[in-house]
Amino acid sequence: MGGCGVLDEPCETPEPDPPSPPDEERAETVRSFVARVWNHCWTADENKQFVARMQAGDRRYVPPAIAAALEELRTAETVRHRHDGAGRRVRSSGPDDYRGCVNRVYEVAQELRLDIKDLAVAGNIVTARIEMSGLDCRADGRTDLKGAFGAPKPTQQRFRVHLTTMYRVAGGKVLEDWLLRRSDAEYEPRHGKSAT
Repeated sequence: MGGCGVLDEPCETPEPDPPSPPDEERAETVRSFVARVWNHCWTADENKQFVARMQAGDRRYVPPAIAAALEELRTAETVRHRHDGAGRRVRSSGPDDYRGCVNRVYEVAQELRLDIKDLAVAGNIVTARIEMSGLDCRADGRTDLKGAFGAPKPTQQRFRVHLTTMYRVAGGKVLEDWLLRRSDAEYEPRHGKSAT
């Protein structure tokens, strides 16, 4: 117990042990996955191809760099766990699952950025606290269709969302991931008013 909470003087915070090589490798797999899949800066040509494919009904298009990252950092059997709009637990997998996920997010959120604030590794499980930011604006520029986070139309505002995710990692690949928590979107004020 070391006196914490019992003595009048505060306990010192110990320095954590440096991560072991396997722990650091798993953490690096998650860092690489977030950086290469979610933080890819889409070019004007990639956006043009995305919109053309989306209008043709193809929900699997992602830029070649993202496709290569998905090929390297996940498997066709990787499982995503989350909740649907009604709060029910759902899971999905398959060779095109992540492509479809990235595609749907990019449809309504531009300039997307995921910043990992904290990582904790326990065995083959990596838990990440992430701040996601972006612009609630559709890739096709339309304002008459749904925006991000179920908004009836895009707000055209910058947003910030806090996420807690968990990954099961082995052999340099993400085998499963869970979206454990997502905060409500916080929108930057427009004209001095809060748009939360």
